[in-house]
Amino acid sequence: PTLPDVLRQYTGLTGRMTLPALWTLGYHQCRWGYATEADIRRVAAELRGRNIPADAVWFDIDYMRGFRVFTWDDKQFPRPAALIADLAADSLRAVTIVDPGVKVDPGYDVYAEGRAGDHFVKHSDGREYNGSVWPGRSAFPDFHHPAARQWWAGRVRRWLGDHGIGGLWIDMNEPAATDLTGPIADARHDGGALPHAAARNTYGLQMARATFDGMLAHNPDSRPFILTRAAYSGAQTVTALWGGDNSAQWEHLAASLPLLMNLGLSGMPFVGVDIGGFGGDTHGELLARWTQAGAFYPFCRNHAHTGTNAHEPWAFGPQIEAICRRYIGLRYQLLPTLYNLFHQASQTGAPIMRPLVWHYPRDPRTFNLNDQFMLGPDLLVAPVLAPGLTARAVYLPKGRWYRWRPTGTPSATQPAVEGPTHIIADAPLHELPLFARAGAIIPMWPLAQHTAAIRRADVRLHIWPGNGQLDFYEDDGETRAYQRGEYRATGWRLTLHGDRLRLVTRPGGGLPSGPSPVTLVFHHLPDGPVTLDAAPVHHRRLRDTTVVKLITDGNRHIVELPTENT
Repeated sequence: PTLPDVLRQYTGLTGRMTLPALWTLGYHQCRWGYATEADIRRVAAELRGRNIPADAVWFDIDYMRGFRVFTWDDKQFPRPAALIADLAADSLRAVTIVDPGVKVDPGYDVYAEGRAGDHFVKHSDGREYNGSVWPGRSAFPDFHHPAARQWWAGRVRRWLGDHGIGGLWIDMNEPAATDLTGPIADARHDGGALPHAAARNTYGLQMARATFDGMLAHNPDSRPFILTRAAYSGAQTVTALWGGDNSAQWEHLAASLPLLMNLGLSGMPFVGVDIGGFGGDTHGELLARWTQAGAFYPFCRNHAHTGTNAHEPWAFGPQIEAICRRYIGLRYQLLPTLYNLFHQASQTGAPIMRPLVWHYPRDPRTFNLNDQFMLGPDLLVAPVLAPGLTARAVYLPKGRWYRWRPTGTPSATQPAVEGPTHIIADAPLHELPLFARAGAIIPMWPLAQHTAAIRRADVRLHIWPGNGQLDFYEDDGETRAYQRGEYRATGWRLTLHGDRLRLVTRPGGGLPSGPSPVTLVFHHLPDGPVTLDAAPVHHRRLRDTTVVKLITDGNRHIVELPTENT
């Protein structure tokens, strides 16, 4: 069987991810150290004032009262509901961290309720199991027991309902405790039926399931967003995953590529790592290169440890800020491409961020290649992963490849490169080497500051000569209406016929499509007559591209262009 066959079968067994809300694919800003309401407001104002696209601001453990879960520090965050409402008015979602450790405190309602309901993990002799976490001595919900999961889901539902929170970040859920070393813990789960040795690896999964249930109970038509640190087979059905506490080192940037590709091959497609590095001080060049790579991660979040230097996109001056803004903006333009890949993942289990061997399994040079990747079948991404470089080696597998520069100043068209071959690609600090496969069809949207502002009807298809296809999927990006058939799919097929390039569009399923404009941007073609359904149609030349306006209306249409000067 092929790799796609294996993932299809494996995720058929363990489950496939649910389609995420569109906003979750945007840029997320986080830091352990946004310790006050003023800090959060300042970050939100900087994002919007500097025109850095973003969809979420995250709250680390600073917001809690003495690190008690499901509480607010009423001194540092005196008006949380108003704060979150103000963020929402600026189209920024609030995502709060929630750890499993519940402070042992009889006067704390979460602990008192959990203890009264017998919802905590116990020792083998029946005593409540405690360990030291952020709030000090803590109890741990027995997520393997249905009643405890139901209780936790209820707390989640109340938490969301009280404050309008957009997503939840579940951390420390291996579970972690700072005072436990040595032999495996004498803890019993599932009401005492399951020893910790049998429960440990699935604890994070069960916490994610309980959290998901609570979020869905709060809004049954929503697509809950959860980010977890610990996971297990099947977690992809309810949560995204990040790589944990990395460091601000070039080696950790480089390691992120095989880490995320291997997670994708393990059935976990919605993944990312902390851009800029969590631990230690970062610097401008590293942040620029990491943001360039992170713009193509399935999950895109900048995050840092308290006490480290600031590494928001604007922290290192105008040059680095401009690079970060440009690549975060490119991510927003590529969101229809990403969203289509997420839809495919929800249907087949295919990863978003793919090793080259996924598409080129007969090429032994792809087997251990881990410093570049494919974003879907058509884009090859080659991040710069070491300091001081202005060029890097890139392997281009069999076929024709085109250097694509969607950011920065347009330059002279570079000739196509025939693979398989190694090349040296120029990569000044402001640019990440990016290549489009011959026959690529890449959907893009106009640049916007957040997903709610995107003119989603204004679709541009960037097309390179060759043979290819795109099944373009669209829905409301927010609700579960797509599960009731409220979506639209449009098929695009690109073929070379002698000296003519033919693009055929046809309806692909879902709701009947009304008239919808699409802009076709053909790259690397000479100027020449263009026909639509065999009749001449107006086009314009923009640098090296041919631009054609088309109205899709649910019927089959054919666009043809010359591939040679006529």
